[in-house]
Formats: sequence, C-alpha cells, structure tokens
Amino acid sequence: MTRRIAPIAAVLALIAAGLGGCVDLGPGDGPRVPLAKVDMARMYGGWYLIATAKNGFEKGMVGPYDVYSRRPDGDIRDDFYVRRGGFQAPLRHYVLHDWVRPGTNNAHWRVQILWPVNLPFLVLYVDPDDRYAIFGEDNRKLGWIYARRATIPDTDYQALLDRLQALGYDRTRFVEFVQTPEQIGQPGVWSEGIVR
Repeated sequence: MTRRIAPIAAVLALIAAGLGGCVDLGPGDGPRVPLAKVDMARMYGGWYLIATAKNGFEKGMVGPYDVYSRRPDGDIRDDFYVRRGGFQAPLRHYVLHDWVRPGTNNAHWRVQILWPVNLPFLVLYVDPDDRYAIFGEDNRKLGWIYARRATIPDTDYQALLDRLQALGYDRTRFVEFVQTPEQIGQPGVWSEGIVR
C-alpha cells in the first residue's frame, strides 16, 4: 500500500522536534550542528535505519528502510517502508518529497510531511565509502544512523555513536531498530512493542 502522506509518527515528530525548528531559515542562517558534504549521486539508493534517539513516535517500528531517488524536478523522492509491531504486520509504503537547501553542500534537507509543513533533516556524516550516514536536527533530540546493510558490525556501530557524541548528542539515548527477527530482545535493540 502506498500512501502519499507521512505516517502519523512523522506528524508527531513535528511536535517532538518543536515547531520552531520548522521555520525556514533565511540566507546566511544555518543549523548549529556541523554538516557533512554530500554527493547526491552517491546518496541515492536504499538505506536501512539502524538506530534512533529513542522517542515516542518510532516505537514498534520493524525493518524501517528508506530509498532516495532523484525526482524529475531535481528534488528527492523519499520512499519509506516500515512494519509496525512485528514482521507479520503489513509492509507500509509512504512517499515523501524532500529537497536540498542551496548553499549547504547538499546536507540541509527539507522533508515535506504534510503541505505546507516541512521539517529540517540534516546530514551530519557520510562515511567515505558511503556505507553509513548520520541524520539529525539542530536541537540534537532526534537523530538516526543509516546503513546500506540491515545489520552492521558492533565496532562500526560504536564508532558511529562516538561520532554522534562528538556532535553533542547523548549516545545513551540511541537504540537499534529491529531489522532481523534474531535481533528481537537483544540488548540495545528497541524491541518494546514488537511481537516475535
């Protein structure tokens, strides 16, 4: 099932992020967190959501996956796939419209949740081999680790948490999403609300 609007979770993200962060910044203004330099051609494709700063609206998400592609107008098509509550739940598909703010090295994205509301989505890090990316926002309450594979080595995960901490995030707030059935109930994996 494809939905043209974001899940209710994304709408709740508006509240969690604070509407003040939704105001478009004028020229010369910018986010306080340091941003990555992003090669959009390499950024396109599929990304698994590996971890998140624990919050109320992503509870129970299973196998979250994003696919970024170039829209005919040059903006970004964001196809988001997720199950809720377990691997037996139906796969939901949401199509979002993202775009890049000029002059930000392709790192300050806007995500249109519901017209006319759009949220900042900042690319904080992309590793040199394009295996991992970190997204976040200015107040450092919301953040995500993305990877090209559904699971990553623990040493890499810890290094990404170290990077988040260096950016001013509280690394202890991050939990891994369930991407495989074997992860359910494992330490550090957000299994709450997920049925085997």
